[in-house]
Amino acid sequence: MIKKVIDSLKYLKLKDIVAIFIFILVLPISLIYKLYLKMVKKEIWLICETKDTATDNGYHLYKYIRTKHPEVNCYYAIDKKCNDYNKIKDYGNIIQYESIKHWIYYLVASKNISTQKSGNPNPPLFYFLQVYGLLKNKRIFLQHGITINDSNWMYYRNTKFSLITCGAKKEYEFIKEKFGYPQENVKYLGFPRFDNLIDSSQENRQIVIMPTWRNWLGRDTNFLKKTENFQNTEYFERYNSLINNKEFIEFIEKNNITVYFYPHRNMQKYVNEFKSECENIKIVTNQQSDIQSLFCESNLMITDYSSVGMDFAYMKKPIIYYQFDIEKFRKLQLQEGYFDYKNDGFGKVIETEKELISEIKNIFYSNFKIEKEYLDKIECFFERNDRENCKRNFEAIKNI
Repeated sequence: MIKKVIDSLKYLKLKDIVAIFIFILVLPISLIYKLYLKMVKKEIWLICETKDTATDNGYHLYKYIRTKHPEVNCYYAIDKKCNDYNKIKDYGNIIQYESIKHWIYYLVASKNISTQKSGNPNPPLFYFLQVYGLLKNKRIFLQHGITINDSNWMYYRNTKFSLITCGAKKEYEFIKEKFGYPQENVKYLGFPRFDNLIDSSQENRQIVIMPTWRNWLGRDTNFLKKTENFQNTEYFERYNSLINNKEFIEFIEKNNITVYFYPHRNMQKYVNEFKSECENIKIVTNQQSDIQSLFCESNLMITDYSSVGMDFAYMKKPIIYYQFDIEKFRKLQLQEGYFDYKNDGFGKVIETEKELISEIKNIFYSNFKIEKEYLDKIECFFERNDRENCKRNFEAIKNI
């Protein structure tokens, strides 16, 4: 434990030190407010995603609660300067992220609900307080993707979540068996955002490329800044080559196909490094495009190891897995869990650019129809495929 704490110190920033003093300041205020809420028999629910997003499970659950259950005293924390604030402001009860009010409401909330492991005003401080038992509160992890890998950071000893929501049956069984949670803390409820996954791609010719992040590319510490030239990495070379491939460009231009290249939010700081001369290829940021709209409007997804493929599969649309660095990914980032892409995946696993372009063409000429082999796997994986996900999550949280 001591080694782990010491190792984490290299990632501390000045604001993390300041957070300790803020905590000392707001703690007595929150204790008094919490006592008051108990006396008047009221409770507060606090929901968030990341500081600048309202697009994921948190947003959809909040929208459901505010429209279907206004009797619940529910709030949403977000940076009011971000683009997504305009999506959620009309539902009311919005708190400025990292404000003093956010601190107080986080400490007094009977239910803290988030799509992120952190989901609080200062992750390093609250991680220490919560995981080491100094602060006991009810925290609900809605997740931001279906867990398919053996993710050590999600183990109960590293989170102490009161409830973790699962989006698929096999995921539920894997987490319940492997991650050390009390049995009642893990539930297969479906993701709230699934209620809004409605295929609207019928009239489109649209492909979305969404690779996940690489944890060996670019995490800065307060002592050591990233020195690796991103343009020399295999990640950059592979994807930049694809969006500039002449054969690929000729094909999409001839067939009037639009391609959206959307790197993971942890890779967005590199998004300006990618360039393409082709007007049919759009390189987008998370501030320019709504991720769920891209899912619904696109006919084909190209990803690697990202769980976004699960959302696409939920709508029963074709996927290609482009995995050129699988050995490195398994060694440095995530160990394989219950899901083997070649045996359990919902599309072909491709390692080379040439094979990838060939498979894209095959799927296009089949009118973007998913093969029965993959359709059967999808229907088996998603035992629940309905519009009751928000309702199930709400009821489970209410009953904690």
